Amino acid sequence: MKSTMTNFSVAALAMISSGAMAAPVAIDTMYVATGSWNEGGSPSIPNPWTFSGNGLDLTAANNQTYGSPFTFFFNPVYIYSSDGTYAPYGGSPAAGGPTINGMVDAATGTITVDMSNWTMSWYSFNWNQGNSNVTGSWNSTTGAYNIAWSSTMLGGPFNGSTGNWSLQGTAVAVPEASTYGMILAGLALLYGITAHRRRL
Repeated sequence: MKSTMTNFSVAALAMISSGAMAAPVAIDTMYVATGSWNEGGSPSIPNPWTFSGNGLDLTAANNQTYGSPFTFFFNPVYIYSSDGTYAPYGGSPAAGGPTINGMVDAATGTITVDMSNWTMSWYSFNWNQGNSNVTGSWNSTTGAYNIAWSSTMLGGPFNGSTGNWSLQGTAVAVPEASTYGMILAGLALLYGITAHRRRL
């Protein structure tokens, strides 16, 4: 009987652990270390351009300006996450979206992010370059992620061209309430099993 209960306890713990690992968790912070961009449709333009994010937290509402990570045709390019109201150096406000947010899944090693407010500004033109369903890889041990997506540029001198983006950095996950609940339920189950064994 004791051996049976021990085996059951181990199996229950394994089930709880695997369940917690498989559950997707929300992204608490998402830092950008490096990235690249190229403008499709103009093969004569030497690209991609690479840039440094300098640890910018994309999920922070008060830390969304990128500054000028690279220069395109002698003019600085600004990239930032915009809610649609912010426009650098006098350009028209660009279409935006919610503060960047998403989910990571340790079991599959994937990240899914809503980048719909990603915006590019150059020479007083603004283009929304976002995508609401960007997916990529995520390392649950180091937090390193790698995402890439494409978006059509509407209006301005590059109307109809494609912006191709790639970002690398770290994403810090925070467990959802349901995950905490699963862990607490598992601990309660193990406590009950242990108490039962003591009575036996």
